[in-house]
Amino acid sequence: MLTAGVSCVDVTPPLGTPMRGYFNERISSTVHDPLHVRSFALEDSGAAVAVAICDIIGISREYLDQAKALIAETTGLLPEQVIIACTHTHTGPHTGDDSYTEWLWRRIADGVRIAWQSRKPAQVGWGRATDDRLVFNRRYRMADGTVQTNPGIGNPEVVEPAGPVDPEIGVMVLRDECEDTIGVLGNYALHYVGIPDDQNAFSADYYGFFSTMIQRLRAESFVAALSNGASGDINNFDVLAGARPRNDLYQHCERAGALVAANALWAWNEAGFVADIPLAGAMEEIILQPRPPATAEDIAKAQEIEDRLAAGQKVLMGERSFQRRVRRFEAEPPQPRATVVQALRVGDLAIVGAPGEFFVELGLEIKRRSPFAQTMVLELANDSVGYIPTMRAFEEGAYEPNSSSYAPGFGETIVETAVRLLEGLSS
Repeated sequence: MLTAGVSCVDVTPPLGTPMRGYFNERISSTVHDPLHVRSFALEDSGAAVAVAICDIIGISREYLDQAKALIAETTGLLPEQVIIACTHTHTGPHTGDDSYTEWLWRRIADGVRIAWQSRKPAQVGWGRATDDRLVFNRRYRMADGTVQTNPGIGNPEVVEPAGPVDPEIGVMVLRDECEDTIGVLGNYALHYVGIPDDQNAFSADYYGFFSTMIQRLRAESFVAALSNGASGDINNFDVLAGARPRNDLYQHCERAGALVAANALWAWNEAGFVADIPLAGAMEEIILQPRPPATAEDIAKAQEIEDRLAAGQKVLMGERSFQRRVRRFEAEPPQPRATVVQALRVGDLAIVGAPGEFFVELGLEIKRRSPFAQTMVLELANDSVGYIPTMRAFEEGAYEPNSSSYAPGFGETIVETAVRLLEGLSS
């Protein structure tokens, strides 16, 4: 018999905390809406899984491993049974070696523990809908044969998108024996919406609006989280349309959250619910190999880009990320990095965790090869290794691959590892 519990804990930092997500340094000066960790715990016949979704841009593995160790100590849930993923809001705090992050990972563990302790007899259902009105591949082929990230809306040199989108909106719903909703976990592959006119205000971005809107649509109160899918090369701007959605502060965030919530409700209403299902989790460590150290030619190119920036000349996003990577490599030579790939089973629904900003083609490939009826891919899960491009994207260049510290091919390795984990869970 299935039992399930949920929790929602506030993780908003104090004002004055540094923020992360744009090229310029920012210090928080107000709070538009609070940041949360929303957790879901399921148990059936001794088997168990849990998912925690954090309104944070990203958290490195060293801190999430500590959270998982505390979760294991307080609940008995093993690390392979718990996925901790970030939404990638760009109006949240910096995380790293500081007092806030030390408090945060403990707070994440508290959230999962509260969800675990609140379990009661439950039913679970899942479903999916599609909506492509918000998702656009942000990498474009240009008239000169290059590929650029975010080349500018209405740019006449744009030829076509350089990759696909994933319009699928997945949903997992938990309800009690009286069919009252306990929790909803959504999934959509959209990088974030962004608050360009209010950059110093903490906000959960459209993920927070999703939580509010889906509860309003149901006229119920429950814990609702929207996880970020494979969206490393996806945003919400239609470059080819020649116009940008209105974004009067939070207007477009609300519209995006409402649209995804409405589609999630559509999928929810088609879902079948069960009270007895197999649950399982699996995790595998992989090693990311570093790119070669910066060469004299790389350093000279980085200096030329910096000179153009100082002169107020045009610098492409890909050039900016190249310059930053070269200076990063100068300061600290790159080293191999151990990270993890994870998969959970909830009946015939699979949940995959990828450790960074996962390119959409990689997520689509996992879905295509998954042995489960439905698969949701959660990026920035259990780690934050930066962009995870395809091999082809590394050949094309531009912002995302230029910023990566790791040798090409690790995205495909993550796909193969995830598929292998899914096949093991399905047998």
